[in-house]
Amino acid sequence: MGDDGQMYVPKELLPIYRDEIIPLADIITPNQYEVELLTEMKISNEKDIWEAINWFHGRGIDTVAISSSDLGKPGELRAFLSKKNGPRYALNIPKQGTNISFTGTGDLFASLFLAHSYQTPATQLSTALERTIASLQAVIKRTLDSMPLEVLEGKRKVTSFERELKLIQSKVDIENPNVKLLAEQIV
Repeated sequence: MGDDGQMYVPKELLPIYRDEIIPLADIITPNQYEVELLTEMKISNEKDIWEAINWFHGRGIDTVAISSSDLGKPGELRAFLSKKNGPRYALNIPKQGTNISFTGTGDLFASLFLAHSYQTPATQLSTALERTIASLQAVIKRTLDSMPLEVLEGKRKVTSFERELKLIQSKVDIENPNVKLLAEQIV
């Protein structure tokens, strides 16, 4: 739906997402901006994020994975995972390419999380989040590694072609991610 304070879809569709699509979902993977739009709650701290997650659970969604938030330490994003009536997790994600916005990372997160959730026992859902983040980080790293030095040094703007995620080149990392970041259980 959107990110970084900008909607990707017409704002008139927001009530349809919130009132018609959300109640049909078993799993949802919004980013912080989308959470704020859907719940009409401002997220300023972790208490707020868990209240918003409870809002989704209250509408019947079993698994809520917040793909990214600005609630991490400087230089980090923070992801959250909650199973209705089950465990809750958080995972810190180091930012890569801090001045570069990648197109499609939210869609990739959703796809990876669904695939890794399917391959992971329900009792180990945190593993799906860890594998998702590992795959996503590897794709972003490979994308950054393919960029010209003048882009990485900020001497010129990145083109849309250059910031296109290197999915095909990252096939092995998507299928067999090297997990380095572990989710912490929140009590």
